[in-house]
Amino acid sequence: MSRKLKVKIAVLVLVAAASMAVMGVLLSMMQTELSLDGYASEMQQESDALEGLLTLADEGVEQNTVTFDEIYQSKAASVAFMANNDAGFAATDAKMVEYQDLLGVDNVLVVSRDGSIVAKAQDTPANFAYARFNQLRTVFDDGKPSAAVEVELPEQNWLMRYYAARIDDGSMVVVEQGPEELRQLVEDTGLTKSVLKDIAIGQHGYVFAVSAQDYLVEYHPNDHLVGTDAIDGGIDVADLEDGSLAWMELAGESLYGQVSKIGDTYYIAAVPESDMAATRNITVGVILFIFFAVMAVVIMYGIFVMREDEREGRDPEDYRAVGPLRYNKVVGRKAAVLSFVGFLAVLGVSFYMQTLFALSSQSVANNERAAEVVETTQRTQARMDELVSQYDERYLGKVRVAGYILDQNPSLANRDDLQRLADVLMIQYVFTYDGNGVMTATNSSYANFTLSEDPEDQSSEFRKLLQGADSVVQEAQPDEISGQLRQYIGVPLHDEAGTVNGAVQIGIRTTRLENLLETVTVDSVLGGVKVGSEGFAFAVSKDDRTFAYFPDQRLVGKDALEHGMTENQLKGGYCDYLTVEGTTYYVSSAEAENYFLYVADTEGELMAERVPLTVATGGVALVCLVVIFLLLAFEPRGSVTVAKAPVEADARMIDVKMPSGRVAKTESAASRWIARSFKWGEKTAEQKTATVVRWLVGVFVIAVFAAVVFRESIFGQGSIFSYILGGNWERGVNVFALTACIMFVCVALTVVALVQKLLNLLATVLGARGETVCRLLGSFIKYATIIGMAYYCLMLVGVDTTTLLASAGILSIAISFGAKELVSDILSGLFIIFEGEFRVGDIIKVGDWRGTVVEIGVRTTKVEDGSQNIKVIRNSDISNVINMTKETSYASCDVGIEYGESLERVENILSKELPNIRKRLPAIIDGPFYKGVVELGDNSVTIRIVVQCSESDRLQLERDLNREMKLIFDKYDISIPFPQVVINQPTEFKKATAAEQRSADQFNAQQKAAARELGNDEDDETR
Repeated sequence: MSRKLKVKIAVLVLVAAASMAVMGVLLSMMQTELSLDGYASEMQQESDALEGLLTLADEGVEQNTVTFDEIYQSKAASVAFMANNDAGFAATDAKMVEYQDLLGVDNVLVVSRDGSIVAKAQDTPANFAYARFNQLRTVFDDGKPSAAVEVELPEQNWLMRYYAARIDDGSMVVVEQGPEELRQLVEDTGLTKSVLKDIAIGQHGYVFAVSAQDYLVEYHPNDHLVGTDAIDGGIDVADLEDGSLAWMELAGESLYGQVSKIGDTYYIAAVPESDMAATRNITVGVILFIFFAVMAVVIMYGIFVMREDEREGRDPEDYRAVGPLRYNKVVGRKAAVLSFVGFLAVLGVSFYMQTLFALSSQSVANNERAAEVVETTQRTQARMDELVSQYDERYLGKVRVAGYILDQNPSLANRDDLQRLADVLMIQYVFTYDGNGVMTATNSSYANFTLSEDPEDQSSEFRKLLQGADSVVQEAQPDEISGQLRQYIGVPLHDEAGTVNGAVQIGIRTTRLENLLETVTVDSVLGGVKVGSEGFAFAVSKDDRTFAYFPDQRLVGKDALEHGMTENQLKGGYCDYLTVEGTTYYVSSAEAENYFLYVADTEGELMAERVPLTVATGGVALVCLVVIFLLLAFEPRGSVTVAKAPVEADARMIDVKMPSGRVAKTESAASRWIARSFKWGEKTAEQKTATVVRWLVGVFVIAVFAAVVFRESIFGQGSIFSYILGGNWERGVNVFALTACIMFVCVALTVVALVQKLLNLLATVLGARGETVCRLLGSFIKYATIIGMAYYCLMLVGVDTTTLLASAGILSIAISFGAKELVSDILSGLFIIFEGEFRVGDIIKVGDWRGTVVEIGVRTTKVEDGSQNIKVIRNSDISNVINMTKETSYASCDVGIEYGESLERVENILSKELPNIRKRLPAIIDGPFYKGVVELGDNSVTIRIVVQCSESDRLQLERDLNREMKLIFDKYDISIPFPQVVINQPTEFKKATAAEQRSADQFNAQQKAAARELGNDEDDETR
């Protein structure tokens, strides 16, 4: 290798390394910047909505607390009502136990004004004389039930809320109740956790809260961090400024976050750096590998050609002067093609990877969000059921209290007393009925009402009470008189003997329950789900296929199928694009009990990053490839050009003329089936480049194989690889199907390659029969793998494999009815290509037709002979092919001599005349050679003369050889036998002298050695 070439190689390597560094830095920076921009936009949107969500949560907490307290204030007031209305009240422990059971509370007490306990249902740790209970004594001042007093002393295991109602000037009723139910309700609907736990940023991002007073973590998805010091955890105080965007660290995790200060709390929307790194590293890695592969192929090809030029020389016509430089046309043309194709490959892979990871990341995030939403809806549905049950139980408790009071004092069944009772119970209406179901009293405006006996009427159900039913609790529905939404609940009334003699019914407006349920409906749950800056969640009812929730309220209740969705999209596990009202969204769905839930993001937001990154990648790649092309294709004009050396006749790599007229390198037919590989030095530049490409493809295939097989170990759960291989995406022609096909093919090829290597090793230690079996098994595995890969990939892209098999059966029937020849031709063409029996540009002989293959089609193969006649042969008719592809062809001449002629004399004459034939026939590349006696015929001894020539000169040269041999035989009176009737004495032939005989033997031996690898002996029937 010359010093000049070494310097050029060093420069190319430096340029390639610099290009890789520039590309890597640029890709990493752009990928990170684009990701940060997207996350910042999403964070800002979440921050803007957060204050409103927290306000709603605070209002919900306040409303829930008021409602809870009113319930127990009512219970305390109902006992005081009994005490003041002769309803069986007695200040005894036994009566308090009875009230405890009636009211469903933890404890009921009668407490004097000074705080001493007069009667109790059970012991209490409370000392009501303490000042902390002064709030209860306000009942003596205003006569109203007191506000709640909560006592929480964990060290004494004491957590209770207390409610009081005035009996008289010296005593009050106190209800003692644990607030666990209230706290659970607040936690589910009003705490910071309940608001922040449903907010997701990107794939694994979240919002956490830090106190602005003491910097303690108030909420974090990791419960172990709640209550810890954020400053000690790694957050810099300087970063905790309202509206700031910064990198920060908490508990060893690097985060990119935006800070929002609301009240005395910092709310930080954060994305783990690992989220961005996972997407960035894989995307950048794949694009860099492709870029490296393109540069390596272009540079290595140029180096191989230039090295070949130095060793073998190059035709001066392959260069063109360009100013002080000269342009290498051979290197330039192929390097330009490789660079252009490589540039397109870099663009395509960049665009593909951006699409893949944008959709994959969004799919993983959407699937996680969908699963969270399903879990949330299940919890909220359970909470709804629980709330309804709780309120039913509470209202039932109220009506039982009313029934208890009226049983104790039936005289209270009048309008005024019932109104007072309704006020105490905090309900709207109270109705009493006699044993016949006729209303006897009410505080409402209704009159002359009787419980209906028609089962279809709302009130008929309450007739069960007159028959001894313990209670009737109806769902809220429009009543028969006013049409307003009310809930009615009733219990029976009894006489002194305990016999049912009527019923009491309460009517309530369920406004508070309805307001509470609104916070846990599907609308409320999905309305709080945010995906990206424009994404959202919606739901479709499973029963009637209508939108149960959609941000555009005009669509709620409308048929989803009539507004863009399809039947195939109405299912859980759908992950693909869908269209609603002309807008395309990328969605992931999950199935809940009553709904199909969808998490959607707009296509534009998802794909916004693709174009800028692709353009930047393409620009850098183009500049780098142009620089490399200039270095490869141009050199100083003073460089020395050595004439191209002649090609060896037995070279394994030869030049063939393609149908387009281009001269290309191919491996000779005999060399293709030699069971040994080329030595590196024997390979052409094209072969070496192809080897480099195979190495690069091998590295890629093995890398994908490792990534697939060890995805959990390398990438962890929830990775892109796990998502794609998990198959939780819609089958069809999409980027996921394409990627899954690539992964499957890489795994299959790796496994097959390993199996093939194992079989080859076995073949080396087994006998001939064992080697035959190994080769047969290897061939079977190859074709089985191809069929299996094709079948599986078709399934991945959405082809119904059952239909495919049925179609195969139909195809078999079609073949039996006349399509046999067509299918046979197609299959034969596929096997010709796979087996590599011959290629375009090869010289073959099929039957008696010899020529150059110009096209291998689906049905036919076209072969052109030396006269430029083209024979079209059906693929199924191609058999017993002789592949004659090599650097040169040959022409032969078979001529007969009489048996009486001296063979030694003829051979001596040929030894003198054959060199003259070559001088007269310039088309001869090598020869002529005397091949000896090829046949002892009936009338003559046939000898053969062969020459090397181009395939295009073969036919004419055979005719020229025939002429030359006739002229030589005439010159030396050598007769060529022909059918004749001899009527004279036989010719006396000249005999060879001893010297001629010795010379003939020497000539024969020399010709055998010279023409050992040349000739058409395969045409010799007598061989």
